[in-house]
This record gives sequence, structure tokens and C-alpha cells, in this order.
Amino acid sequence: MLLTYNEYNPTLGYVQGMSDLLAPIYAVEQDDALAFWGFVGFMDRMERNFLRDQSGMRTQLLTLDHLVQLMDPDLYLHLQRADSTNFFFFFRMLLVWYKREFEWADVLRLWESLWTDFLSSNFHLFIALAILEKHRDVIMEHLKHFDEVLKYINELSNSIDLPSTLLRAQHLFRRFQRTVEAIDRKQSFPAPSSVRQRKSTTTSYNPAATTKGKAPSNNKAKPVTATTSNDIPDKLEVETKVISPELRSLLSRQVEKLDKSTVVEHGGGVR
Repeated sequence: MLLTYNEYNPTLGYVQGMSDLLAPIYAVEQDDALAFWGFVGFMDRMERNFLRDQSGMRTQLLTLDHLVQLMDPDLYLHLQRADSTNFFFFFRMLLVWYKREFEWADVLRLWESLWTDFLSSNFHLFIALAILEKHRDVIMEHLKHFDEVLKYINELSNSIDLPSTLLRAQHLFRRFQRTVEAIDRKQSFPAPSSVRQRKSTTTSYNPAATTKGKAPSNNKAKPVTATTSNDIPDKLEVETKVISPELRSLLSRQVEKLDKSTVVEHGGGVR
């Protein structure tokens, strides 16, 4: 069947890892023709994962990087210190949609959920975020290096509870949605106009100049002016959070599909 797909889509061809995507479909359909066309439809959205230059995978890992940075800055800083913000430890999970991370029945349920695109066409990234959040304390307290993080995440295979992960992912998406809306509202407010205050030109009283028995000072008294808001440095500047295009794409339910010219441009499939 994979050889047939290789002939059907020679631009991409067969790439290692496709068998993980085909197996559940074939097991359910139990029919070559139905399984093949189901696989073709699935590959329309998964094609980006198998490009030779890995641009599709790098985009997803970059989006996950931005997502963790926005949603859990403390965890992100810890991963940064552990040299783990490339998120390569999630590469396999994202490549084959957690096919090797969950029990067989859970994989089918997970894929059915992801295929709905109910909240986002990239909801699988919130599954990754949910897994990180679940194991956040262990990661921050005990894992200090990339190889430790990689080993720990890999060993989660077949031990992740799907129902709680889906619920956590949905909660994280809703929180992400509210965060984006709050940032957008804040950025849509007009900048506050500076309030001008008239400076006082009243000259201060100089006792030295009027004291009896003493000559007035040769130095002219300097006028004392009222302090205005313009004289006070602005100490309330706060770093503004920016929603990157990668993050904003997580709010879309539109499935990204590559045309043949794009596949060719990125070198075709990894043989």
C-alpha cells in the first residue's frame, strides 16, 4: 500500500514513519481501497512532516517554543537553561501524532479528536503542552540537561493517560485563547496622551538678600519651579507581549495543505 502511495505521490514518495500513520487506518478499515484513500486524505495534512528540509517540523517545533514561552515562562526558562528549547524531544510525537506514546485504542480516539479540528487544526501542539504541564514539577526539579529531558519524555511512551491529557489540553487552549484576546485588547487601546502642566515662574524668597546689616548677595536667586509630570522619568514601562504569526495560527481551524510546487521547493520527501 505504501508502494502504491509512492507511485500516487512521487513528489513526496515514501518516507520512513508513514507506516505509523497507515497502520491504524488499515486496522480499522480492513479494506485496501478504503484504507488507501483514507491514508491519502490523512497525508494531505501530514505531508509537511516529511519534507526533506524538515521545514514543516521546524515550524511546528518553533510554534511549540512560542507557546510554552507564552503560557509557562518559568518552565521555558528552565528548559532554556537545560539547552532544551529546541523541543527536539517532541519530534517523534509530532511527526506521527503520538502513535507510539499511547495505547492502541487511545491512539484511535486521539486521532478522531484531532481530525475534528474542533478547536484548532494544530491542537496536537496543545497535547504536547499538556504533557509538559503534567510533568512540569519533575522537569523543573530534577532534569537539568537536554539528555535528561529527552530520556524522561521518551520513557513516557504507553504511560500517558489520554482522557486527562485531552481535558488539560482543552483547558490550556481556552487559557491561550483568553490570553491572546487580552493582549489584543491591550494593544488596541490608544496610547495615553501626555498631560501638560503649566510651570510656576514664581521666584522664591531669598532671606539673604533682605537680612538687616548684610549686603545683598551678588548671586541672583534662582526661581523655584513646580515639578511636572514631564520631569519624572517613566518607570512604568512593561515589556509588551507579542503574539507571533505562529501563535496566531493556532487559533485557526483551517487545515494547512501543501501544493506540489511547495513540496518540490522544499526538496520533496526524506528518502
